[in-house]
Amino acid sequence: MEAFEGDFSEQMHEALRSGEVISLFFVRVGKSMIIDFRRDIGVQPAVLLDDIVASPRARLQSFRRLRSGLPLPERLTLAPWGSAVREFRDQGLLEEVSARCYDEGGPEMRTAVRNAYHELEKMEQRYLRDLVRGVGMHTIWQRNDP
Repeated sequence: MEAFEGDFSEQMHEALRSGEVISLFFVRVGKSMIIDFRRDIGVQPAVLLDDIVASPRARLQSFRRLRSGLPLPERLTLAPWGSAVREFRDQGLLEEVSARCYDEGGPEMRTAVRNAYHELEKMEQRYLRDLVRGVGMHTIWQRNDP
């Protein structure tokens, strides 16, 4: 299991180092952080938060809405993140992507990726708080005491 986790971590680092368009989907909060390093006249690289979609094809098609000033990406790196949002930071992945954003998009893009990450943290905190409080949940079985 540890070997698998090590391989996964290295694969994530490599995806963040090399992907031109990356969709990190944070399963726990139902959101994707999309990092698009492409640029064109009048269109800068961007960091976006969007809902998780049902398929890679749906994510690809979402670029018509999200990045209408650019053609659909030729390659899309999809990276699932099933652990807690804070684990993304704790494993050095936030720093990895922040540094790359700074290198390719300047301080504005680095700030954008950090702001998106903090928004994901807030969403996860709300999710966990609601889970503990039972918000949106229904009792399906109740014990009858004699």
